[in-house]
Amino acid sequence: MWLWIVLSAAFLLRLWLGWTSQGYMNDMKTFMYWGQRLAEVGPGRFYQEGIFADYPPGYIYILYLLHLIQQGLGLSPDSPGEMLLFKLPAILSDIVLGWLIYRIGSKKLGGGIALGLVILYSFNPAVLTDSAVWGQADAFFVVFLLLSILAVSDRRLAVSALWFAVATAVKPQALIFTPALLFAFIHYRAWKELLKGAVYGLIAFTLITLPFFWGNGGLGGLIDLYKSTLSSYPYSTVNAFNLYTLIAPSWSPIDQLWLGIPYRAWGNIFIIVAVALAALFSFRKDRKDLSKSFFIGLVLIVVMFVVGTKMHERYMFPALVLSLFAFMEIKDRRLLTLFFGLSLTQFANVEYVLLYLNAGQNPGSDGIVLVTSIANVGLLLYMLYIGWDIFFRRRVLTLAPAYTDKQKRETDLALVCELRPDHSPQGSAVPRMMRRDWLWMAAITVLYGALAMVNLGSARSPETVWAPSAAGESFYVDLGTAKQLDKVRIFGGVGTGEFTLDFGDSPQSWSGPVKIKEDVGNVFIWKSQQLNATARYVRVFVNNLGFYLHEIAFYEKGNASPLPVAEVSSDIGGTPKQGAPANLFDEQQLIPANSGYMNSTYFDEIYHARTAYEYAHGIVPYENTHPPLGKLLISVGMALFGVNPFGWRIVGTVFGIAMLPVMYVMALRLFGRTRYAALAAGLFALDFMHFTQTRISTIDVYGVFFIMLMFYFMQRYAAMNFYRLPLRKTLWPLFWSGLFFGIGVASKWIVLYGGAGLAVMLGISLFDRYRQHRAARRVLAEGKRADPELSAACQEAAGTFWSRTVITLASCIIFFIVIPAAIYSLSFIPVLSVTPEGYTIKGLLEAQKNMYDYHSQLVATHPFSSQWWQWPFMKRPVWFFSGGEGLPAGQTSSIVTMGNPLIWWTGVFAILAVLWLTLRRREKPQYVIWIGYFSQYIPWMLVPRETFLYHYFAMVPFMILALVYLLKLSDSVLPESRSRVIRYVYVATAALLFIMFYPVLSGMQVSGDYVTGFLRWFPTWVF
Repeated sequence: MWLWIVLSAAFLLRLWLGWTSQGYMNDMKTFMYWGQRLAEVGPGRFYQEGIFADYPPGYIYILYLLHLIQQGLGLSPDSPGEMLLFKLPAILSDIVLGWLIYRIGSKKLGGGIALGLVILYSFNPAVLTDSAVWGQADAFFVVFLLLSILAVSDRRLAVSALWFAVATAVKPQALIFTPALLFAFIHYRAWKELLKGAVYGLIAFTLITLPFFWGNGGLGGLIDLYKSTLSSYPYSTVNAFNLYTLIAPSWSPIDQLWLGIPYRAWGNIFIIVAVALAALFSFRKDRKDLSKSFFIGLVLIVVMFVVGTKMHERYMFPALVLSLFAFMEIKDRRLLTLFFGLSLTQFANVEYVLLYLNAGQNPGSDGIVLVTSIANVGLLLYMLYIGWDIFFRRRVLTLAPAYTDKQKRETDLALVCELRPDHSPQGSAVPRMMRRDWLWMAAITVLYGALAMVNLGSARSPETVWAPSAAGESFYVDLGTAKQLDKVRIFGGVGTGEFTLDFGDSPQSWSGPVKIKEDVGNVFIWKSQQLNATARYVRVFVNNLGFYLHEIAFYEKGNASPLPVAEVSSDIGGTPKQGAPANLFDEQQLIPANSGYMNSTYFDEIYHARTAYEYAHGIVPYENTHPPLGKLLISVGMALFGVNPFGWRIVGTVFGIAMLPVMYVMALRLFGRTRYAALAAGLFALDFMHFTQTRISTIDVYGVFFIMLMFYFMQRYAAMNFYRLPLRKTLWPLFWSGLFFGIGVASKWIVLYGGAGLAVMLGISLFDRYRQHRAARRVLAEGKRADPELSAACQEAAGTFWSRTVITLASCIIFFIVIPAAIYSLSFIPVLSVTPEGYTIKGLLEAQKNMYDYHSQLVATHPFSSQWWQWPFMKRPVWFFSGGEGLPAGQTSSIVTMGNPLIWWTGVFAILAVLWLTLRRREKPQYVIWIGYFSQYIPWMLVPRETFLYHYFAMVPFMILALVYLLKLSDSVLPESRSRVIRYVYVATAALLFIMFYPVLSGMQVSGDYVTGFLRWFPTWVF
C-alpha cells in the first residue's frame, strides 16, 4: 500500500509541475513539431535534408501518438494541457522506474529500505526538473537501458540485447553503455547468446527504424542519421558542467587546443579511458557475477560526462538510476552518498541551464558553474575510489544494522544519564570571561574602533535650511561689485525640484539663466555647476517646488574661496516653507575645498540618511522600501552629532564595532578557549565587508548585528535542558532571542530569514527533550534501575515533557510573534504619523504591501548587481564611491564593498566541511554555525529581484565561525607547533590583504596605478 501511496503522490506532483511549468519552449515545440510532421508526411519522408531531427525513430513514434491524442482532445497549442501531454512519457517513465526500484530493492534489501529508495528517486529535484519541468525523454530512454542491464544481471543476455536495441533506437546515448553488455558476453563466453542477441537486437532495431529509411537511403541513411547525431554539437561541452567548463566556457569549439591537444582528441582519449576503467573493474570482479554490471554502466556514464566532450547537461541522468541499482546489488552505503552527490550536481546543472535557456542565453563561467564542475570532478574521483575499494581491496561498507534490543536499551540509558544533575553535556558549560578574555576582546575592539573612526566623515556640514513655499518665489543676492562668476557650489537637502539662477547688474534686469535640478541623487551632496557670467546680482527663482537647500556659494574665476555676499533680498513670493534665504549664506566657513565622501553622501546614503532626516523632522519620507527602525537609529546619530557625514554614519559604525565583542562571546561559547574567541573576532575585524558596510549609512549593519545576537541567545537556549534547570531559567535566552529578532526585523526584513533558523534550532532542542522523555518512560517501564537519583530524573522527564513543551511553545509565541509584532508596529509611528491619514492599521498594512511589491517586482538593472551563487566568490564587488573633486592627476579615491579573499574563498568550503563534520560527530552546539549561515543564504536563492554582493553580509559571521571551527579541529589532529603556524600564517595573510586593500575600502587617496595593478585581480573587479 505504501508503495502505491508514494508513487501516486509522485505522479500527482509531476502532473502539477508539468501543468504549471512551461519547460524549455524550444525543446517542447520541437517535440510537438516532430509529432505533427510524422502525422503529415509519414515516416518515409520524415528525415529529409534541411529538416532538423536529431532523435532516432524510437521516440518519434511516441511523439506521433501524443500528437494524435492532442488532436483528439482538441488541446490548444502552447496550452498547459498540451505541455503536460508531451511531458507524460517522461512522467510515466519516472513512475515505472520507481516501481522497478521497489521491485528489485525489496528482494535485495527488504521492503522498508526499498520504499526509502523509491522516495529518494521519485522526489529527487534533479529527476523532477528533467522529466516534469523540462519534459525531456531521458527517463523514457533509461527504462529500456535499465531493463537491458537487469536482463544482464539475470543472465538473460539475448533479452538484454533486445532491450538495448530498443534503447539505442530511442536515444543514441545508449551506445555509451555498449561495453557493459559486451563484457557480459565475454565473461560467459556466450558466443551463441551473443549471436542470438545480435539477431534479436537487429530485428527489433530494424522493425523500429525500417519505416523511416526503407525508401529514404536504407541502411546508409540510418547510419548517416546516427553519425550526424553523434557528430552534432562540435563543442567541448554543451552546457554540461564538467572538466572542460573549468578550462573554458561551454560551447568552446572542439578543435580548440588544451595543453597543445584539441578537445576532439581529448574526447577520443577519454572514451578509451572510460572503456579501460570499465574493463578494469569488470574483469577484476567475479566475472560470472553479472549483478555488478550496474556499477560498470555507472563508471561509463560518469567518466564520459565529466571528461568526455560534446556532453549535454542532461547526460548524467542515467547515473542517478544506476547508482541506486549499484547500491542495491553491492550494498555499499558509499554508493548512496554518490547518489546524493550526483543528484545535487545534476539538479544544479539542469536547473541552472534551464533558467538561462528560457532567458535566451547559455551559462557563462560563473561561480555556480565552477563549483558544480569541481564537484563533478570530485564525484568522479570518489566513484573510482569506491570501485577500487570494492573490487580491489574487497571492502564493502554496508548500512548500519538495525538496532538490537540491547542497543536500544543502551541508547535509552545514555539519554537518561544526561538528566543527572551532575551531568555536563557537550557544549553546556558556559565559559567564563577571564581577565585575558577581557583584555583580548578590548584590544581587538579598541584597535578596530580607532581604525573605523579614522576619516569616517566630516563632523560639520551646513544645517540651516531654506525651503520655498511656492513656485515662482525668488530672492537675489548682492555680491557688492560685478564679478566674473566661474561656478556655484550647492549643498542640497531632501526633496526634489528645480530652480534657476539669473544674473544681472541690477535687481531689475536679469539674463543668462542657468537651470539647476535638485533630484534624488543630490541629497546632502556638495555639487558644482559651472557658470560663465559677469554680474553683481544673482537671483534664485523657483521653478518646481519640493526641494530644500542648505548652502550656496559663488566663486570668482581664479579664486578658490567663495565670494562674500553683501546682502540677501526677497524678490517675489511670501513666507518660505522653512527658513530664510539668508540661511543659504550663513555657513560659508563650512564649505569644503572639494566634494567627496568625507563631506557628502555616497551610494545608498542618499536614501537612508535622507529618510533618517525626514523621520527626525516630520517629513513624509521619499523612501519606504524597508522597515523604519534602522533609519531611526541613523537619525539618533544625526540628532546627537548634527546633519553631517559623521552624524549619519556614527551609529552604524558603533554597531559595527560592537559586533566584535558579540563575535568574541559567540566564539568563546562555541569553542571554549580564548585563542579561538580572539581568532574569530580578529578575522571579523579583518573582513573587508564588515569594515565598509558598517562605515556607510545604510541599514544592513543593524540587521546583521541583531541576527548575531538572536542566534547567540538561541544557541544558549539549545545548550540548556528544562529537565535539569528550572523552566523559567530556560525561557530567558528565548526571550532575548525573540527580542533581538523583533528589533532586527523592524530594521530590515533579512532578519526574517534567520527566524527560520531559530525555529530549526528550537525544534532540534525540543526533539532532544522528547527523545529523553521517551527513553525515560521505557527505562521506568523496565523497572530495573535501582539508582534513586536516576529514577527521579526519569520520573521528571517522563512526567513533565508535555507541560514544559507547551509552556515553552506558548512563551515562544509571545517572544517571537507578539513582542516582535509590537516592536515592528511601533517602529512605524514616525513614518505614518506624518501622513494625512495618520497612524492606522490600514496604513500599516498598506506599508507592508508597498514594501513587498517593491522587493518582489524590482527588475531594474544595475552594473554592480550579482546573483546569489556568485557571492562567495566575489565575482562582482559593489563600487560605492569613486573620485571626488580636486584629486591630483594619477590619484584615485574609491570605496568598494567586498570580502577578504582569504576569508571568503576558504570560508565557503569551511561551511560545507562544518556541516558534514558536525553532523557526523553530532556536535549539536556547533549546529548554529551552518543553521545560521544557510537560514540567511537559502532564501536569497529564491528571490527573483536584483541582488548585490552586500546581501551576503549576514552570512559572514557564521562563515568565520566555520573557519575557526576547522582551525580548532586542526589543533586536535596536528602537532601544536604546526597548528600554531597555520593560525598565525592565516591571520597574518588576512591582515596583509586588509592592509593592501585598505585604500579602496576607506576612500583613501592613492595612486591609480596601484589600484589597477595590484588590486583589480579580475576584469569584473571594477573600482
